[in-house]
Amino acid sequence: MRVAMLSLHTSPMQQPGSGDAGGMNVYIQNLSFALGALGHEVHMITRTANESHSMQVGEGVWMHEVQIAANQDLKKEELPQIIDAAVLAVSEQMQGLKFDIVHAHYWLSGMTGLQLANLWSVPLVVSMHTSAAAKEAESGIAEPGNRKLAEEQLLRTCSRIISNTPIEARQLERFYDVDSKKLDVVLPGVNHRVFHPNQDKLRRPLGDDDLHLVYAGRMQRLKGAHLLLEALGIARLTQPSLRITASLFGSTSGSDEYDLKSLVIELNLGDVVRFYDPLEPKELALVFANADIVAVPSLSETFGLVAAEAQACGTPVLANAVGGLAYAVNDGKSGWLMAEPEPEIWTAKIIELAQNPEMVTSAGHGALEHSGSFTWERAAVETLASYRLSQSEFGSSQ
Repeated sequence: MRVAMLSLHTSPMQQPGSGDAGGMNVYIQNLSFALGALGHEVHMITRTANESHSMQVGEGVWMHEVQIAANQDLKKEELPQIIDAAVLAVSEQMQGLKFDIVHAHYWLSGMTGLQLANLWSVPLVVSMHTSAAAKEAESGIAEPGNRKLAEEQLLRTCSRIISNTPIEARQLERFYDVDSKKLDVVLPGVNHRVFHPNQDKLRRPLGDDDLHLVYAGRMQRLKGAHLLLEALGIARLTQPSLRITASLFGSTSGSDEYDLKSLVIELNLGDVVRFYDPLEPKELALVFANADIVAVPSLSETFGLVAAEAQACGTPVLANAVGGLAYAVNDGKSGWLMAEPEPEIWTAKIIELAQNPEMVTSAGHGALEHSGSFTWERAAVETLASYRLSQSEFGSSQ
């Protein structure tokens, strides 16, 4: 099967934690490699402002950077205006390749995929990764009206929809009136060859401590790093005898007003918090394995790949009980889910864990066990089932 894997606004090969790159990039890249390993041909397609470039990046897997809106540094919010140009450029770049399926990721790629699938007379499968309505409901952060209208059209028109979790599937049914028969649920995977507990030991980055937490992801309000810092600030005031440290890996994405370094100074955390650039997967796995806790304080999350990867390293996760994190984390066994994204609630749990290290050790064993259910090989097989069903339904409708 030859698959056109669309990711218009961010390259699957981009470093997660930088720019608009995050769990979706990891998802597309690893799913593509897993499909390639099963003997299929996958063409990942993204937009670049530079010259078009194509190269083989794995067994049966190609990366195509297609020039669209040349020499223009466009923000994600500006990309809807170049969808028609994207369709033309991608169709020209892919000329000579006969695809069996288009799999589009995120609504921007989905709107491009609608036209390409029609042009190529093939079914369109969509993975939303996040939807405007669910994001607003969970985080309270408003999304543009044109996005919601486009998502409604996309979900109504595409052949099938692959959701990351049953929770996301229910959200699409509730907010967009999607027929459940059109939905397939495929849990993401983890690269267990990279993320595992058998890593070298590192020194504590901030010296001796009672608890060391790690955050890895984009530095934006939706991802909630400020919540972690506010909780640490309260913990320091209420339990000054405890030394709780944190390392945050990632780069700023979105508003410049989201200034975490200033918040650290304001909270008097300068000696216990450090910021670092995003890491490559192997380096990130080393950091995860040496942490006591990996914090995922997201206000909205379709799945939470960081949580799954951390657990594969034998490290428990502290997260908010939002979206797919309820599936990524086994509450009380592989980590802990906070009922509300409130710093006081986070503080109480962080202090409890710092004072009871045996809880952390026990959850680490549970984390490794829980992570075994997340594999890219399984995700690829289940994705192929969705592809074949979409082909069958598409063929019978012609």
